[in-house]
Amino acid sequence: MTTNERPERSEDGLKHLLDCEEGGSHASVDSLAGALKLRRARAARLLTELGNEELARPKGDHWQLTGKGRKAAVEVVRKHRLLETWLARETGVPPENWHRAAHVAEHRLGAIETDELADRLGNPRFDPHGDPIPTREGELPAAARISLAEWPLEQDAVIVHLEDEPEAIYGEMVQAGLHPGMVLHGLERQPGGVILCTAEGRGLQLSASWLTRIHVDEVTEEHRISDSVRRLSDLGVGSVSQVHGLSPACAGAERRRLLDLGLVPGTEIRCEFTSPFGSPRSYLIRGTMIGLRREQADRVLVIPEGGAA
Repeated sequence: MTTNERPERSEDGLKHLLDCEEGGSHASVDSLAGALKLRRARAARLLTELGNEELARPKGDHWQLTGKGRKAAVEVVRKHRLLETWLARETGVPPENWHRAAHVAEHRLGAIETDELADRLGNPRFDPHGDPIPTREGELPAAARISLAEWPLEQDAVIVHLEDEPEAIYGEMVQAGLHPGMVLHGLERQPGGVILCTAEGRGLQLSASWLTRIHVDEVTEEHRISDSVRRLSDLGVGSVSQVHGLSPACAGAERRRLLDLGLVPGTEIRCEFTSPFGSPRSYLIRGTMIGLRREQADRVLVIPEGGAA
């Protein structure tokens, strides 16, 4: 990786201005100071520096990107989202750490290396959070979204994007098992703004603080799975089931390992016994006994014996 000539703080500032424009809000000295955790005077100097480089210009009491500035900001966003995709697919870095790791590495990735990384990944259109990845020509596809807070609860929804900031809330959503591609059924609002629903055969309680950070869309046939599908971790000792597939949340080395173990659609799997602490459990698959931790079994979607495919 090469060192980018533009200072890291300037790139962070450009990303903030682009985030504001894409989100329909105005970037200001105060918004930049809050986003980058800077003193107000330092944020003002940073915007002045971007102005001197003709990357941004003031408009009233807020700032906006110039054409040159937008191109530079989109380049940084492309690096970030490609790096998050690489982290998800090819490393064991936990999801809640993808954003921070990509933020550090994006400033050291050159243009040629960025294109090479995109080619290596197959030029993906979306990152693991569901955000569109800018093209190498500098086009940033629009991401029109509706949050779960605005969604009509009488209608099922599919998660298309999870906001990865702040990290603490994103970590909570990941720990709850939420991921892009998950279909939410039977949405029901409770006192305090909490929403109850079911997904992948399991009841979920969605905190009110998550709802504006979960973006959803209508469920199409490609998203639907049988009502009989459950997570392997929810089935008890002695249960027999057939592998339906791996959760979309399962990526990278973890996904490859489970596939190498034979956890492919149609394979029969039997839970033989569990440890005294409930994890790991031993499963019989294709005549071989394998051990899976609970978090691994969480990623395996199955149809219990007698369930409909």
